[in-house]
Amino acid sequence: MSGQNDPKTTQERADRTPDRNVEASVEGTFPASDPMSTIASHGARAVPPEEMMGGGDAKPQGDTATLAARFESHEAAKLALEALVRDGPVDRRCAEVEDAGGKATVRLSVPAADRQRLEEMLHRQSGLAG
Repeated sequence: MSGQNDPKTTQERADRTPDRNVEASVEGTFPASDPMSTIASHGARAVPPEEMMGGGDAKPQGDTATLAARFESHEAAKLALEALVRDGPVDRRCAEVEDAGGKATVRLSVPAADRQRLEEMLHRQSGLAG
């Protein structure tokens, strides 16, 4: 036999991994930063989280610009930030969401050369406060 019914072989093959294991592998991940995992035993990250978030200056090198936009809700601000991290791309460590009076403000520190492009992307997000 080739080990078809061997539980270890079944767990290592993505096409034979039960859906409950696949769901468990992505639970609690931040979609913009983590690739999807097809096998729970292998994890979703390419590198350990300590290595990704460890040390280093969070500000972009060289000339920088600060962008800000106010959103109707904290959730709208978080979704806008996630879109910018994914599509910008923007370094998540250079961004913050601040709550104030029921609304939320997204502040980003970006390279000056990317300012206009990222500002346009930020202002195209849904949920902007008038």
